Amino acid sequence: MKKAIFLSITLTLSLMTAAQAPQKTAPAAQQSSAQTEESKIFTVVEEAPEFPGGLEALYQFLAANIKYPGGPDDCVSGKVFVSFVIEKDGTVSDAKVVRKLHPAFDAEALRVVKLMPKWEPGRQDGKPVRVQFNLPINFNLN
Repeated sequence: MKKAIFLSITLTLSLMTAAQAPQKTAPAAQQSSAQTEESKIFTVVEEAPEFPGGLEALYQFLAANIKYPGGPDDCVSGKVFVSFVIEKDGTVSDAKVVRKLHPAFDAEALRVVKLMPKWEPGRQDGKPVRVQFNLPINFNLN
């Protein structure tokens, strides 16, 4: 008798940071500050990045691309948390596992996150910015 394999996928956006007050700086420090602002990764933005087609499309993408590691006799289940950055151009970068489950499952979650197409970038003050996301992916056998 074949066992059915089901994959449950959950998405959680982690968008938290403290607001920063503008600071007056000297011209040399302003250049350094501009470079820092250019590479700053936000966790809270006015307009969050969006997967092409929205949240439902993200779930469909993950479900279509994630392959349950191992065979039907493997009974590992749980969550892998992957953190990544949506860049100003919408690409996914800096993907890493921040909460592990099992090496094979961690690698599979990371592989699929790296396959994601470009997102609509997040915006702060109307300008595209880098935004960090945390994505928990559930692996369950039912």
